[in-house]
Amino acid sequence: MTGAAGGERSRLVRALALSRRFHLYLARCASPRAADALVAELTAELPRLGRPEVRLVRLEPYSGRTEDTPLTDGELADRVLLPLLDPPEALRGAIHFVDASRAAYADTASWARFFSLWNEKRNVLGPSRGEVVVMLPAALAPVFASTAPDVWSIRSGEYVIDERGSARDDGLEAYEPGSRSFVGAAPAAASVVATASEGAAARVEVALQLLRAVPPLALFGGDLVVRPWVEDLRSAVAAREISDPSEYELRGMDDIPPPLVARRKLRLAGWKLATRRFSEAEELYAELISRADGDDAELTAHALSGLSMALAVTGRAAEASGHGARALSLVGFERGGDGLPARLSPDVTARALRANALVQWCLGHLTAAEELDRALASVSQPSSARLLSRVLRLAERGQVGAAEALLGSGTLPPSPRLIAFPDDISLIVHIDVLFARGEIDAARLGLASLLSGVGDASVSLFDDDASLADRCEITAALIEILRGDEEEASKLLARPMNASSLSSHESEPEGGSRAGAFHALASGILAWSTQGAQGASTWFERALRHVSAWGLSGLDFRSRMRARAAVALLWIAVQPQGEPWLAAARDVVDQAEALLGDTAEDHMSRAIAVAAHREFARRLASAGAGDARSAAQRAAALAEPLGGLGVPAWDELVRAAARPS
Repeated sequence: MTGAAGGERSRLVRALALSRRFHLYLARCASPRAADALVAELTAELPRLGRPEVRLVRLEPYSGRTEDTPLTDGELADRVLLPLLDPPEALRGAIHFVDASRAAYADTASWARFFSLWNEKRNVLGPSRGEVVVMLPAALAPVFASTAPDVWSIRSGEYVIDERGSARDDGLEAYEPGSRSFVGAAPAAASVVATASEGAAARVEVALQLLRAVPPLALFGGDLVVRPWVEDLRSAVAAREISDPSEYELRGMDDIPPPLVARRKLRLAGWKLATRRFSEAEELYAELISRADGDDAELTAHALSGLSMALAVTGRAAEASGHGARALSLVGFERGGDGLPARLSPDVTARALRANALVQWCLGHLTAAEELDRALASVSQPSSARLLSRVLRLAERGQVGAAEALLGSGTLPPSPRLIAFPDDISLIVHIDVLFARGEIDAARLGLASLLSGVGDASVSLFDDDASLADRCEITAALIEILRGDEEEASKLLARPMNASSLSSHESEPEGGSRAGAFHALASGILAWSTQGAQGASTWFERALRHVSAWGLSGLDFRSRMRARAAVALLWIAVQPQGEPWLAAARDVVDQAEALLGDTAEDHMSRAIAVAAHREFARRLASAGAGDARSAAQRAAALAEPLGGLGVPAWDELVRAAARPS
């Protein structure tokens, strides 16, 4: 076996030979014959390479079917999902092949539901299980990525498996999801990625239009929005408020009065929430609420607030809203009421208001979040974090002029040195507002002032703000791309990042993933401009993996979902025409519409939704589908409220959506 195709199979064989625990590998198979050849080679080679005892289990739902009808959900559940998630004891260490290589287009929806269900049950697989190899046609890869983002993010390697053994030069080099490289990384498979076309420059311009319309902090700065609502969690970790939480789990509590036990469990639940162990926090809060049974209003309100936060940041904001409303009722808050009655302590009241503001923001109820935040100001000390959060939330609601006025009308500091964190965060927010208003040169000047002092030893960077420095550099690179200075952008993106080494810091565990996603997005745009679609696709895939990793620990659910939708849209935009990619574009439209929610107050999400509908309409028109016009009309209708708000990029989006495609 020679060439790239043989090299891909050999690398996967070696990876499985060396592995002795659960890993997930993705094999993009050119045909069912390629999948058969891969399994045959693994069967023959693994014993020779030191794994004679391993068993190979192929979960292939097409064998024995007598009808040429679409695969059903029941068939996938019986033949793939259940054997994968609950194998017999004798097969728990086996290598399982999830074989979708024979999937037809008509089966796409069934496989999408399978991947989604697997994503929900992802925690069932673990160290006690053997490896999993997912074999699928290239067209199903984006379906897998978009419907099972958490499963997709944990894969240990990715391989293109060709059915031919002869030399080829269009294979995808295997890469590790956590690896770090810069512009010039191995391109994605030629069969998956669109080739250059006459409209390539126009497609890049559409992508740049989206990034002008949605400023960086709207996608990668949600931590600044939620900061005043999660400050107690951050400070608890920073101060090591609980020195060793595990001792409370291990210590006998038989002789401790029940109220004291409840208080300790409440502190432990808070610690778990602060350190992003959301499911454990949820379980503890639910237990406390059940046992209190309304007898201890303060404890119940405190636990309800914590439970609502744990649910909201993991994508269950609608469920969280009910628990949060109960907490508000206990502290005596009523929407539109005059002041807050002193029913419970100020601390518990503040917790309920902070939690509910976060929940409402996650839901997209931005006006409700603002009302709760104003009520919070009456029971807690004012802070710059709250002011800057409000600035960003005004921009999210389309009130960019009001956001700028709130920051003040002064010019950016002329000094080429940093002020000092956290005061300098106000400058970062101001730069973002300037970006939104189309004042790119002024934003560039501010970034130059900010970045020139990053290496100064006299400047103090708090660990939990470390990824902000990276995001500032990436924003500077994005601005250079928008200005057409690709050489300078490349230099900025090639600098080492700080956040990756700090991403495990307990007070900001998601910082590295957030910055990594932003870096990969900017690198993808640069690669698209300089190398074409092939160079961009790999970067956008990497950005999606970073967004998924960020989702495991992030508290800023809304900005993360915006980032996911925007990156997925850019990834799809570089792919060729065809039914699978049309389905993927439709999925991003659904994500964007869901993110808008029932109030559609979030103008940043609105801009993403407009771009998603335009891409969907373009693909429908290319396929000759009759509903292309309705998709384009939906884009125009969504765009209309963006006009006349003092954001040039939004005005351009309105004009573009109104033009016939």
